[in-house]
Amino acid sequence: MRKRTLLTLVLIAVILSACGGTDSAAEDNNDKTSETPKTGLNGTTLDDVIAKKDNNEAFYVLIYDAKQEYVKNTKLLEAYDKALKNKDMTAYHININALDDENQEKIDTLSEEYESHSGSYHNPFVDGGIAVVHHNKVDSAYEYWGEAWSLDMLIEEVNSADNTFLDNKFNDVKKEVQKNIDYINEQEIDLTY
Repeated sequence: MRKRTLLTLVLIAVILSACGGTDSAAEDNNDKTSETPKTGLNGTTLDDVIAKKDNNEAFYVLIYDAKQEYVKNTKLLEAYDKALKNKDMTAYHININALDDENQEKIDTLSEEYESHSGSYHNPFVDGGIAVVHHNKVDSAYEYWGEAWSLDMLIEEVNSADNTFLDNKFNDVKKEVQKNIDYINEQEIDLTY
């Protein structure tokens, strides 16, 4: 009787883990209940990003606007996760592609707030990329360095070219991570996690 109960529990555990599993290394860090995010890329929600921003927390967030199929095909999250872990850096990520109308309005408001204090050619809500949230605002390292980056366009190009961010664009991802590290060091921003 005990063997049958134990076997049943093991089978249930295997089935549950198979149903909840992901095929993305970066998505394994999606522990939204954890107080302290893990090194690498961590999933989050738009409401959590806004709450943290409004609470004057300082953190990195990777923002991108791409079909989930493109994200998976290009190994975008895996590349960022690897580059972040190589620098012992932590960031959240959010795909704004599939947001409902209410959340899209929130993104539009954040984008307008960003544009009101920025003279940059790079808007992370429009172009994608890592943003630094601090002092109740969103900033782009590309604004600070006077450069532009269009991650969202690059995701489509990589997907159509049948290659991945891990294969052919990893050096670009590493450069973006380093620019953000340099930015917070130059601005003396203390991250809150």
